[in-house]
Amino acid sequence: MSKQRATAVSWPNKPMPELRKELLLDGQYTREEFVTISQGLIPKTPDDKWFIYLEDEWLYFHRSVSGSCIFQLQIVSDENGYVPDVLLVNQDPRQYRSLSDEYDVALVAYLIDAILLGRFAPFPQPEQFSQDDHARHQQHVMGRDVMDGGLSLRVVNGNR
Repeated sequence: MSKQRATAVSWPNKPMPELRKELLLDGQYTREEFVTISQGLIPKTPDDKWFIYLEDEWLYFHRSVSGSCIFQLQIVSDENGYVPDVLLVNQDPRQYRSLSDEYDVALVAYLIDAILLGRFAPFPQPEQFSQDDHARHQQHVMGRDVMDGGLSLRVVNGNR
């Protein structure tokens, strides 16, 4: 059974607002990875927090409930595969509150690796958050059924 490819009309969505930031990226995807990425993601349950689709050379990341476009990633082909080139980040505080440029890039990488490519990837955690805040943040961003291996590292003093 093949998965339905996500397109702009697969889920209600809004365009990226004029308030946006542009980040330049480095990276590389193989042809096989790009084919998988291009399938995108259509939410199946209310716990699926993202709607992702590829149109032309842009990968769009929308929040599923609001339809707000949070990220747009330009992926261009070159002689070695596919290169993520430009990341547009929503800067409208009513739709998205960016924690940092580094976090935004890490979150997009996580969404591609863990959600679209199905690889193990640790959820990016903002340094300024407490452990409880990390868990709440991850649930808010990804929903209840987060599949990142569920591992975290804790240093414990003494014996167990």
